Amino acid sequence: MIRSTDIQPDTYKSGAYLRRWSISENGQAVCVEDAYPVADTEQATLDAQSDRNAGIKQALADVEALESARLVAEPEGDVPKTVTETDAEGNETERPYEPWAKYDAAQATIAGATDLMNAFEVVRKGKPSETLPVIIEVERPILDEEGNDTGVVEVVEEVDEEADSVANPAYAEWQTAWASVSPLND
Repeated sequence: MIRSTDIQPDTYKSGAYLRRWSISENGQAVCVEDAYPVADTEQATLDAQSDRNAGIKQALADVEALESARLVAEPEGDVPKTVTETDAEGNETERPYEPWAKYDAAQATIAGATDLMNAFEVVRKGKPSETLPVIIEVERPILDEEGNDTGVVEVVEEVDEEADSVANPAYAEWQTAWASVSPLND
């Protein structure tokens, strides 16, 4: 997976070509379009592509920070919020205890997430299927070693092959998120 730090430099072959970054439907940075040959491309086109690349890089960095922040667990209840340190002269200084400082910073990142960051996070989870199969519960007899019915029934879930599939709500959420993220490709 390409990270935001991998999107540089924009040019390669000693500056002869400018990459054309875009975002895939799974939220990954990709170069699917041919690079612009710098010598044969108008400066306005090169500038616009460089701006697009920078926007994608920044959006990717922002969503990576959000994803990392969501992984920071809250310290357990007995971990103090602050630590008091005493220097050689006996002066006390209170500072945040590192686990709480990390957690608080992560919570600030989550709280400050823009709509684009949240949408990009949804897109990066992957494009779900448009529909889901219908699941039904079926009673099945439990058989003994010889294949005889034991009189006990278990309930199992299986796909109802006769029912039409239903709309996947995760797909609708992804579509809305993709509508917010895909303009990065323009």
